[in-house]
Amino acid sequence: MLQKTAVKDLKVGMFVADLDRPWMDTPFLLQGFMLENAEEIAQLQAHCQWVLIDPVRSSGPEFEQKPQKKEVPTKRDLGTDPIVVVNRTAAPKPLTVEELRAANQAQASARSASNTGKPNTTGPFQASNSRKPPSAGPQHAKPDEFALPISPRDAKRRAPENSPARGLMPPRGSPVSHDRAAEPGVTGRFRGLIGQLKQDVKSLFSSAPTDEFDYDKYGAKASAPPPLARPSFIPETVQLTIYEDKQAVESELGAATTAFAKTQDLLHRVVKDIRSGNQMQIDVVENVIEDMIDSMVRNPDAMMWVARMREQSTVTYDHGLSVAVNLVAFGRHLGFPKEQLGSLGVMGLLLDIGKIRIPKEMLEKNTTLTADEFKEMKRHVLYSMEILGQTPGVSADVTEGVAQHHERMDGSGYPYGLTGKNISIYGKMSAIADTYAAITKKRPYAQPASPHDALQMLSNWSGTLFQADMVDHFIQSIGVFPVGSLVLLSTGEVAVIVSHNRQKRLRPKVLIVTDPDKTMRKHPSVKDLLYDVSENPVSIRRGLPSNAFGIDPSEFYLT
Repeated sequence: MLQKTAVKDLKVGMFVADLDRPWMDTPFLLQGFMLENAEEIAQLQAHCQWVLIDPVRSSGPEFEQKPQKKEVPTKRDLGTDPIVVVNRTAAPKPLTVEELRAANQAQASARSASNTGKPNTTGPFQASNSRKPPSAGPQHAKPDEFALPISPRDAKRRAPENSPARGLMPPRGSPVSHDRAAEPGVTGRFRGLIGQLKQDVKSLFSSAPTDEFDYDKYGAKASAPPPLARPSFIPETVQLTIYEDKQAVESELGAATTAFAKTQDLLHRVVKDIRSGNQMQIDVVENVIEDMIDSMVRNPDAMMWVARMREQSTVTYDHGLSVAVNLVAFGRHLGFPKEQLGSLGVMGLLLDIGKIRIPKEMLEKNTTLTADEFKEMKRHVLYSMEILGQTPGVSADVTEGVAQHHERMDGSGYPYGLTGKNISIYGKMSAIADTYAAITKKRPYAQPASPHDALQMLSNWSGTLFQADMVDHFIQSIGVFPVGSLVLLSTGEVAVIVSHNRQKRLRPKVLIVTDPDKTMRKHPSVKDLLYDVSENPVSIRRGLPSNAFGIDPSEFYLT
């Protein structure tokens, strides 16, 4: 089991399994390594507050498994007193016939009073339901209660018709309040639902280690905020838009693939032009990326599917394309108007454009960077700003997002070490999308994390490195199990996430690619978990790492 250790307590020989921040924010490009000298310890102390140590892979006297001595039990002196003492008492005297008859009459009288709702005055007992009946008006949870959803079948079993618990059950289809003190009216109900969603996301990504998570209990709850719920971090000047999926993911896949390829080709041409000393044409970038925005407005899942399937083979600069897709999906979920979705797309695309001035051998290095190399690597943000500064027509939103995508809420980021309130909304959004794209992509120094594991990491870092409510909304925007990721179903079958239901993210449409014994299906089949109304509906048991059981999801995305 991993041990959380403060950096001041690190010693040579310890195996560092994880950090309190993304690896890409440190010079340690190799994820997981043994401390070999004081210089490495000093570097960790300069960038982290704590790390996770793996005792099994560490070396040193304190990590050696010492054989435990078997203690020989000493013989106890039991003495001469008896071990068990039995106290005998006389049996109770049986009741007479008259006493039995009187007791039966008292019980019958109590039952009669209970059925009529009137107190029993003939004996020493009061009727069991003498409390007040529920009022006809809406019932709200008391400050120390929670209103919970109850299925019709469970409601009959758990709450009789005349029970006050009936007043706590919401009507079918209504939002369920999870506030500590429920509020009447539409505003209160929406605020309560957002509180419930944030609690669901935090519970779903709890840092406590578990072998298996019971996702079924979240499946019946909505995983997206209602249209009228405005996140507090969005400026009041932004007029939000409610988007609806206008195309099925299968229908949109062709257009998404074409738009992705055009945008990827554009990015390569931009890199080539800048290296040749030519000025970047921002209007060309905006025009090409508009096709990608249009596709994601119709249905974002198709573009996210294509990006997920293509990202394993992309080069360094294509990382920006994955960030652009994530940012547009994020903005669409929040309700940003189409014009600002375009700014988010351009922002993501050009996020790391300054890396063209970083030596190629440094970008492809698969071992720890030296202090000087890491200092140079961090300069890519300033290089990006120089390139954008030489390009006329770049919006302030794009410039702001690019400049701040490595800033962190606690001030540990770069290049300026900004803290929470000094980082713009675009800087905070780009930081989250950039980190997610980086840790789910294969890099020279690390294998990609599964999408679900990457979201777990973001959740662990929320509140410290990233704004917590923004992380919650980002997770909602791409789904707890993102499009293109592998999952294990309750049937034992392995499936690929194809598209999401916007209200119930844990009931997506999946492509089942194996049988329960994990043998590949000759003909994969699509199943929409939302509409599975069988006696034992199929559900997602857990997320799977990339290439689990030797499965490559990219083999199926065009089928």
